[in-house]
Amino acid sequence: MNRNSKPGHLSIQWMTGTALMIALTLVLGNTPLGMIRMPFLTATTLHIPVIIATLVLGWQAGVITGLVFGIQSLIGNLTGASFFAPFFINPLVSVMPRVIFPLAVHGVRLIVQRLTERIDKRHVLAYVLAAALGTALHTAMVMGMIYLLHADRIAQMLASGANVPDAIASRGVGMGVAVLGLTNGVPEAVVAAVIAPVIALALDRALGRIRIR
Repeated sequence: MNRNSKPGHLSIQWMTGTALMIALTLVLGNTPLGMIRMPFLTATTLHIPVIIATLVLGWQAGVITGLVFGIQSLIGNLTGASFFAPFFINPLVSVMPRVIFPLAVHGVRLIVQRLTERIDKRHVLAYVLAAALGTALHTAMVMGMIYLLHADRIAQMLASGANVPDAIASRGVGMGVAVLGLTNGVPEAVVAAVIAPVIALALDRALGRIRIR
């Protein structure tokens, strides 16, 4: 914390920064910018504002932004047409992982910084690993909850000949969900590890490394 900062100024900065991350989350969730389409793969960017909020403003801001992300996901899937849309109506799938994973981002950053105190650019390393591992946990939690809560329903759909993703149709429910998690989670982790630290470090410099912990 900058010793020359006044508490009121710090509070305004925190609230303003959190509001900006929430606004960015809403913009990404309601425009094509929320998805990066690549050959054979699609990576979401909706989790990136949550990571940035956590790295720059602290876990509290991350949890709040993650909550907005989760609620937006739940509402958006009420009328969604994708195979997984009905499963995201359950808050344990759409909201809970988005509230929890900022805590992992915060924890990884702290651990890495403490383990690399004598390494130059340790903040960069901490931010990259926090973004990547936090994203991986986010994907694992979302897909894991889908499997735990809806495996039987997916198996019934598969048995009835319903239109299910090829990964599930060819591999079965458990392995199929795992493969889908990997094929989406890996590019999302890479994208987050590149974009989030760049923006977070730039904001750190702009704010004089002022944070609430």
